[in-house]
Amino acid sequence: MNVKQSVIAMSCAVLLAGCQSVSATSTRTLATFSVDNIQCYDRKTQPSYFAVDSHHHFQPFRGEAVPFDKLVTWAERAGVVFINVYGIGQTYERRPDCFGERGCYSQLISPSIQNDFKNASNYLKYGADNVHITLSMTFADLHKPETILPKMALLEDEFGDLFRWMGEVNLVKAAHFGNGHQAVDKETIAKWQPFMAVLKEKRIPLALHADLGDNNAPLKYLPLLEEVLKRYPENDIIWMHMGVSKELNQIDPELHINTMERLFSQYKNLKADLSWRILYDYYFSDPKIQAQYVEFINAHAERFLPGSDFVASKNKRFFDYLEEVDINSRILAELDDNAFRRIALGQNYFSLLDLPYRAPEICIKASL
Repeated sequence: MNVKQSVIAMSCAVLLAGCQSVSATSTRTLATFSVDNIQCYDRKTQPSYFAVDSHHHFQPFRGEAVPFDKLVTWAERAGVVFINVYGIGQTYERRPDCFGERGCYSQLISPSIQNDFKNASNYLKYGADNVHITLSMTFADLHKPETILPKMALLEDEFGDLFRWMGEVNLVKAAHFGNGHQAVDKETIAKWQPFMAVLKEKRIPLALHADLGDNNAPLKYLPLLEEVLKRYPENDIIWMHMGVSKELNQIDPELHINTMERLFSQYKNLKADLSWRILYDYYFSDPKIQAQYVEFINAHAERFLPGSDFVASKNKRFFDYLEEVDINSRILAELDDNAFRRIALGQNYFSLLDLPYRAPEICIKASL
């Protein structure tokens, strides 16, 4: 079986719809999440993948993206009815006087607001009747906090209150150290106060890519994240990927979980997202390791958000997205009913953004 065939086979199994149709919208619509919905969600017969993709990059690092309306259609086909739309704020710098794609980009990455404008303009142009869209500001240069409020005002002047999220923005991302990125130091974090105050006032969460460390020093960058949490304890902080990365793919699960346990106990507004397939590939795919994380997630069900971390570069296809939905949802099927409802069915997401939706209750299994 080739890759395409295996993906199609996987897709049919995941969507419980048979190969004659990959659509899951018959079991997942916005009405399912209405506050007036009285139907319960039967985990035995209905899909286990997430209904909320809280981490979806509609724009790539460079080059063209999959068209906005096509991405919305892909989500509908996959049964994902809520999307938190990211751009990518740190884009590759384009060489001046260069046209086309090949050879026109340097290796330097720098923050830009262009993808936020593209996403908002596309949303206003195409809309999304059957999928709820949240727009995220991804432009923020955390090294230059003085530039953030003026650009937030620019987006507000142009698009009103469409943007209800900030991120994914980089506190420390080792993967980009070779592209001009550096970790934000503690002195600069102290200067975030003006924009963090506005985020708090407007109840806008901040989604941070904050590497925990690397394989040689797993907790190397933890003091930077804690500096943010200590200085801004009333802000909602979303910790992307639970701090792991390709550079940290061998952390001892017990150390990782104990670290998160301590952070959750100390910082009431810290949450984590379960996006990016690296979590499955290096951790959750091992049944013994997965069991440790399932127990931890169940115990802190209110702290987690689901997502694909899909990057919609033009060469991607529907089954690429579907595969990311599948991989990043596999652990959700192992969660208890409370955690599944809060995470996979989106109650945490709705509560965080004060959205007028409610995750359906889980059907109670009849005793034999």
